[in-house]
Amino acid sequence: MDPYPHNYLEKMLPGFEKKPKEQTFTPPVAPPKPPITEAKTPAMDMLAAIVAFFRKYLVCDEHQLTILALWIVHTWCFDAFPTSAYLDIRSPESQSGKSLLLDLFELLCDAPDRINGGEVRTIWYKLVGDGRETPNQKKDDKKLATILFDDCHHTFGPSERQPLLAWFNSGSRRRSVYTAYGEQYSFFCPKAFAGNAHLPRSLAARCIPILLRRKRPTDSVARFDFRSACDETVKLRDQIEEWAKDNTQALENIARNAPDKLPPYLSAREQDSAEPLLHIANRIGGAWPEKTRNAILALLRFSSASTAVELLSDIRLVFAFKENPEYLTTADLSSILCSLDFRPWSAWRGFGHKLAFQLHPFGIKSRNLKLEKDKVLKGYLFKDFHDAWERYLPPFAEGSATKTANATSSAT
Repeated sequence: MDPYPHNYLEKMLPGFEKKPKEQTFTPPVAPPKPPITEAKTPAMDMLAAIVAFFRKYLVCDEHQLTILALWIVHTWCFDAFPTSAYLDIRSPESQSGKSLLLDLFELLCDAPDRINGGEVRTIWYKLVGDGRETPNQKKDDKKLATILFDDCHHTFGPSERQPLLAWFNSGSRRRSVYTAYGEQYSFFCPKAFAGNAHLPRSLAARCIPILLRRKRPTDSVARFDFRSACDETVKLRDQIEEWAKDNTQALENIARNAPDKLPPYLSAREQDSAEPLLHIANRIGGAWPEKTRNAILALLRFSSASTAVELLSDIRLVFAFKENPEYLTTADLSSILCSLDFRPWSAWRGFGHKLAFQLHPFGIKSRNLKLEKDKVLKGYLFKDFHDAWERYLPPFAEGSATKTANATSSAT
């Protein structure tokens, strides 16, 4: 007997199958969804045009371009805000585009007033002698200029005791005035400082840093001609002015409160510079609010912290690299911190005394550590740093200790 009867039936009855085949259902393939494109507004196109104009002549990254474009708009409506944004434009070497950037600002800013170096008396006459606004004047009597300060390293010294600092520091807030010779003067307006050296600490704390670098041979930029660029920006300048007139009142209303999703861990002065730009970005909408927050956080990494705060940050990294022990000896700290060639303590002589001097204002003192029966070493306890780290440093970023370890290994 055929053990497989179905074979016989298949021969006798063509088309017979052991089991009817089930039809396989293939679902229809949905057409691919078109990418979601954000509806562009004239204000977004305006900012994009400003960015394209800067990119044509200048070499800088996207974060810098974002801040520069918003700062241009800010110069046309700064009167709507209680604080004004300052820019600290610097470079490690000359011929990196600082003066060129101020040339571009002159074409797009509202009422640009450029100062190239100059002594204190000359600057005072330029700012005050031409009838600059005082707090007693009506708001519309005089329009403050946008001050573009070039080669400021020839004017500012490293000391905090110089009258220029009082003038410019007071000008970052509307309600701050400078009193001289029985008169009160308001220097409230946007300012951009360009130079090869760091600004004095109190002024740098009020600025968003723009760090320019010399272009590479492969970087392609157009040759700048002032007259051609002026013709190129006539229409764009009119667009910025029109947008500012239409939105100044709305900006003045929303500026009474802090902007939404303010970047965390900004100092009070950094927040003063960031808020006007964030309000403008929120008003324009689209991707600009998020781009602005990211740009502010990225650029403020280059802000001028004091040497002592930088040291606190590096010591925190050393503790993390050592897996946060209960203590570290001064010799342990010296072995790592002095090996970091890119940090100022690498050149310290008498490391222990200088370390103690920098940490003393934070209430951190060295301890006598009895590690062995007859051996006492100087060192620092981990718990003594907690208060200073929490007050003066942002929260610890994961991976920072690994970067320090790599830098230390490379230096060693």
